[in-house]
Amino acid sequence: MYDWNFNVIWDYRMVYMRGALITLELSLLAVVFSMSLGLIVGIARQSKRYILSFPASCYVEIFRDTPLLIQIVWIYYCLPILLGVTLTAFWASTLALSLHMSAYVAEIFRAGIASVDKGHVDAAKILGLNYFQTMTRIILPQVFRRMLPPLVNNFADILKLSALASVIGVYELLHSVDNVIMNNFRPLEMYSVLALVYFVLIFPVAFGARRAELYFARRI
Repeated sequence: MYDWNFNVIWDYRMVYMRGALITLELSLLAVVFSMSLGLIVGIARQSKRYILSFPASCYVEIFRDTPLLIQIVWIYYCLPILLGVTLTAFWASTLALSLHMSAYVAEIFRAGIASVDKGHVDAAKILGLNYFQTMTRIILPQVFRRMLPPLVNNFADILKLSALASVIGVYELLHSVDNVIMNNFRPLEMYSVLALVYFVLIFPVAFGARRAELYFARRI
């Protein structure tokens, strides 16, 4: 029978803390970049101009239909060969995670924009508003309430997916704990606490998304 011993966890508490901080830093950067890029791609995909919508659609399909793990490895190892651009493991993971999640964010923005009554857009044109003014003053404020819950859920997904950065040596939570396990040979205890740490990080985000969805559902 396995002899559980959680006392060893206390000796490695700083490993969990440092790993959690790197995980949060990686995830927050990916959220900022994916939101910014996703908004641009989402608007382009909704455009009636083929020169904008087609590349945006290709972008979305490429990053949604290929595994994030392959994207991380490809960016880390292939960019230096193809473009002569060398990124640290942290920034390669940040870039891959941002590109991957921006494809999903783009779909959220596209669906939100498409849900706006065309009469509002026509009214904006009559008032003399240009495309940028229509988007920022009429469309996006209307769809923000609908988009907020799935956008928050994306943040929870990013926190979980950040563990894949361990494959190229980023010392986020998973990789930090893996290194410790090679020394103390306590994988069950270490992974059990690791799961708890992820739960503590992700549950408030997921709970906030559900609350926001219920809150806005009552007001739509």
